[in-house]
Amino acid sequence: MFSSSAIKNYNTEYVGAIAGILSILFYLSAAVFSFLPDFISRLFAFSFPLLWIISFLGLYKFLSKDYLGTSLQVAFLFGIIGGAIACTFLVIQQANLIWYQESLNTAQTEEAKQMAKTIFLGINRIQCAMDVAFDIFITLSWILFGLNIARSKNFKPVLGYAGSFIAFGLLVLNIYTFPDAPAEKGLFDLGPFLGIWALVFYTFFFFKVRVLRQN
Repeated sequence: MFSSSAIKNYNTEYVGAIAGILSILFYLSAAVFSFLPDFISRLFAFSFPLLWIISFLGLYKFLSKDYLGTSLQVAFLFGIIGGAIACTFLVIQQANLIWYQESLNTAQTEEAKQMAKTIFLGINRIQCAMDVAFDIFITLSWILFGLNIARSKNFKPVLGYAGSFIAFGLLVLNIYTFPDAPAEKGLFDLGPFLGIWALVFYTFFFFKVRVLRQN
């Protein structure tokens, strides 16, 4: 029999695993499915960073049962900060796009349209820089989470090391091409691969917690 505390912990982990799966699905939907209505795309974009934070809470509680060290605590903290930054820059990004389109629609001359474009390009660089800040925190978080996943008795070490390796590669590429994105410099973008890895991991996490809840 589980104590009430254990049941609560497993509930948190279960919710965290579900939130993790939904966060990646929302992320991929917002990034890939251009046919979605703007309202739905924005809803997905604003939601997935919040779901990430919830998923990190569940993952932190789960892994802390094996070993609660500084690396796991920092991974959790950086994940929360990364999720908050992501939500902030996505809200700024979408608001700028809407305001830019409104400026173009109301511009009476080509000079006014060019001025609106110039202003937009300058302001848009702010959210691009915030995107890099997000990448720094989220990749460091996954590097450390990956190492803790590898040492956990509930997962295969290769699963955790794979996540750490992909996250490390993404971090190095982002720093190397700063302030531009790796794809803009003609380099390989590891972001989608980290997303796919996270989806695979959260799926394993979900079924692992589900089994533990039933035992």
